[in-house]
Amino acid sequence: MTLEELRRYALSLPETTEGDSCVNRKFTAGKKNFLFLGEKPDRWDVRLKLGPSIPDAEALGYDAGKIGWIKMEFAAGESAPSCTADWVRESYALIVPKRLSKLLG
Repeated sequence: MTLEELRRYALSLPETTEGDSCVNRKFTAGKKNFLFLGEKPDRWDVRLKLGPSIPDAEALGYDAGKIGWIKMEFAAGESAPSCTADWVRESYALIVPKRLSKLLG
């Protein structure tokens, strides 16, 4: 997935809005940030929170912080693994208010 594909996917989730957080784009639902996308001329990155998928992320070489936040970095023009959309959905479900996460089905 490209940066733009991740952005569009995040915005498709219930009540999600996009804003700025320092130099990153943040994606928020129910006043809770569940995804950050950063972009520089030579690279881009993704930050999201995982629960059950942490072992899968670690198997791909991504390190989970103490509270489950993953940072993924990519060279400009490089794509994120296809599972990243599932991880964005998981991050959303873990962080946003329950009334919103229930809308995922």
